[in-house]
Amino acid sequence: MAQARVGELHLEYETSGDPDGPPILLLMGTAAPLTMWDDAFCSELGRRGFRVVRFDYRDTGRSTWTQSSMPQSISEMMSAFAAGRITPPYRLEDLADDALGLLTALQIDRAYLLGLSQGGGVTQLAAARAPDRVRGLVLVSTSTAAPDVPPPTAETMSVLLTGLPTDRRTFVEWNVLIYTRTGGSNPAPDVDWIRERAVRTWEHGWDRAGFLRHLLAVISATNRKPLLHGLRMPVSIVHGESDPIFPLAAAHQLAGAIPAAQLRTVPGMGHDLPPAFWGAVFDAVGDVSGAADPR
Repeated sequence: MAQARVGELHLEYETSGDPDGPPILLLMGTAAPLTMWDDAFCSELGRRGFRVVRFDYRDTGRSTWTQSSMPQSISEMMSAFAAGRITPPYRLEDLADDALGLLTALQIDRAYLLGLSQGGGVTQLAAARAPDRVRGLVLVSTSTAAPDVPPPTAETMSVLLTGLPTDRRTFVEWNVLIYTRTGGSNPAPDVDWIRERAVRTWEHGWDRAGFLRHLLAVISATNRKPLLHGLRMPVSIVHGESDPIFPLAAAHQLAGAIPAAQLRTVPGMGHDLPPAFWGAVFDAVGDVSGAADPR
């Protein structure tokens, strides 16, 4: 792993795959460092000829951390935000600029972007803000953030609002709870795989305040729908038919907002990307790279 200077930040990153292949930048979900991407997933992208770049967002892993206090829980933060007592220290637009700045630091003029959940929102913004830097998009389990995106069910919200972890043991248990309840229906979530990913993520670097700062950026996100009509690069959308956080209607709305976007819905897939569903994403990457121009 290495670090790149992006503005006032240091961003931890890792590259793998074919150093001469087309670059693909991976952007994970809320407050998720690069360890949330499996090595085997990245290796397969490399085997398919890509130069793979994954990184720690600010406030995750070993990248620069924001020095600002946060409430102790999600509910306290949401109440404070609603009452105007707290404002986001950064927005998803800032995270998009971080991603583009990392490409610049790595001397990558144009790249494919693959974003999951929050990462999908960040990739949309990056493409809208700098379309000349983006060869194509793969958007997984994400939405437009429009006001009419269907919300999660009350049952799902109760899981998402569970108390945040404070140490390694509770972090692993929290991951198991979240991803067994939101991760899919067929096949059932692999608890051992979830645990292994949680352990390496905790050891790499995770913090409750950083998670809440990211979540604040998500809940205050810009409605991206008006920005998407101008996208002209190839776009492929992958969405689980069992996603309890963004119902399937969110994927159809996203596909309708982007000219010529391809939508692939995946039976049994929820709001996570375990190995059972990697094939759908690899196929989407192939669609996008096959449709992109060769520059």
